[in-house]
Amino acid sequence: MNSFDDFHYFYLVVKHGGFSAASEAESISKSKLSRRIIELENKFNVNLIQRTTRHFKVTELGQEFYDECCKVIAQVECAENVLLKQKSEPQGLVKISCPPLMMHFQIRKLLNQFLKTYPKVEIALELTSRRVDVLHDDIDIAIRTSFEPNEDSSLIIRDVIQTEHCLVAAPELLQGKQITHYSELSGYPSVALGIQKNQYIWHLCGVNHDETVDVPYSPRVRSNDLAGVYYAVSDGLGIADLPYLTVQADIEKGKLIHILPEWKSNRGTVQLVYASRKGQRLVVEKLLEMLIENLRRLPESHHGYSPT
Repeated sequence: MNSFDDFHYFYLVVKHGGFSAASEAESISKSKLSRRIIELENKFNVNLIQRTTRHFKVTELGQEFYDECCKVIAQVECAENVLLKQKSEPQGLVKISCPPLMMHFQIRKLLNQFLKTYPKVEIALELTSRRVDVLHDDIDIAIRTSFEPNEDSSLIIRDVIQTEHCLVAAPELLQGKQITHYSELSGYPSVALGIQKNQYIWHLCGVNHDETVDVPYSPRVRSNDLAGVYYAVSDGLGIADLPYLTVQADIEKGKLIHILPEWKSNRGTVQLVYASRKGQRLVVEKLLEMLIENLRRLPESHHGYSPT
């Protein structure tokens, strides 16, 4: 029987990016961590970590082993959580990833209310538009908007609600002119989300009819984060496709102009992504339930949403 402790020590060292960092974060002596991992390597006659006085690098085999250790650690935590569920009050740390603008407009108030309801809950937020690896990045719940069908069968993905998008531009870009047909869009610079796409297309769908049309465009400005797109549009650098909820207040105040309001420019699906239902911690279960319930109510009170 192999020692689970050795697997755990290796997991901690790789997770924290080095022996010193793991020692400080986990209050385990550096010498103990080093000795146990050397014993593990010697036992199987393998090299898991390349280490010098200045560099720390996980080998290809070590990375593969680490990925499996993540799964083992997760299963052990699930087993412990079966016992913790006997406690009636949700508690503990939940790690969440979410795009910054989605956090501001859709998620922030819900999380704040959850924290006020359950004072023993802690939340660690990673605000990023990057498509995180839930297992490798040690994330409990990834909140995201997706525009393509999911192909990762190893994760649980809950489609919660759809967000309607629209084309907008700053008044200074249009200079008093009005765009009345989508064929006129090519006469203006544009801003896009995504920096490594081969092709950029606005997928227009009629608001009061079933007609659809794809409008290719060549963005002048590209950003890997929706906030970057928003600020570029607000500064008059181009036309962009943005969630209606994000720009609704600016449209009403005249800071942005809703272009071709008879067309929706895109439709995204808000998703909750997590690793497994088995042995799920009570706090994560409660948070998932709350997010799903409240997000699905949004179409009742806000424009720019539709049921999935």
